Amino acid sequence: MKLRRTRLYIPGNNPHLVENAGLYNADAVILDLEDSVPITQKFDARILVKYSLQNVDFGRSEKWVRINGVDTPYWKKDLEEILPYCDVINLPKTESYDTLKLVDEEMSRIEKEHDLQPRKIVPIIETVAGLINAREIASHPRVIALAWGGEDLTADLGIPRKKALILDNVRAEIVFAAKAYKKQALDTVFSNVRDMDALFEYAQHARYMGFDGIGVIHPNQIEVVHRAFKPTDEEIEDAKRIIEAAREAEREGKAVISLNGRMIDPPVVERARKILAFAEVE
Repeated sequence: MKLRRTRLYIPGNNPHLVENAGLYNADAVILDLEDSVPITQKFDARILVKYSLQNVDFGRSEKWVRINGVDTPYWKKDLEEILPYCDVINLPKTESYDTLKLVDEEMSRIEKEHDLQPRKIVPIIETVAGLINAREIASHPRVIALAWGGEDLTADLGIPRKKALILDNVRAEIVFAAKAYKKQALDTVFSNVRDMDALFEYAQHARYMGFDGIGVIHPNQIEVVHRAFKPTDEEIEDAKRIIEAAREAEREGKAVISLNGRMIDPPVVERARKILAFAEVE
């Protein structure tokens, strides 16, 4: 499964940041056409993003574009201009399966016209309605991960984000919805770009809640998040012992894997493999 520990948001109307997108080493770079772009700059930002997708070296980073929402007059033109050149569409304010069906139909039309391989979608859950429908949203075949937006969702709840007591419940629902359909779960951004210790704790908290990554808004946050998602030495050693026990059971033709009196199920072995794969990634 592709690593998406970090997804770096870059305003689509900022040429300097866009041209350096490949230098930051984020797992994904999101060129944003939505919230960070004023209405008066929507057209110019779209053209800049299209040009950048075609000409900028993104390095190892996956190329995402956050288009404008389906409640705006911009989203169809966004797709028409950028879909041939990006990997993933980041869809804001996704509230229902019907929203995905609408976008899917438009994407299918463009893909057929340009003879493209099907592109993927990462919906952003930003309203209570979207949260209630998160499991249905996650079931769509184009969806590879679920993300959520902290500021918008708490605004919809009518509570300040910094004092919201319900956020871990929201996170849990996003994780359950995504994992039920074998999709990735992506936590919301950490907005304080100066407090790296708090960022590390936030990212580790996300990891142990079951998230596969978080959003970042500054390149300096990337290395810290990658470090937070890296398995601990204890986890790595335990994973190595589990894999060795599985190999030994296979060599001896045993149907049951045991380690120090503990029965090891196949999902535990698979998790150990993932931990060791994560441990090798910088």
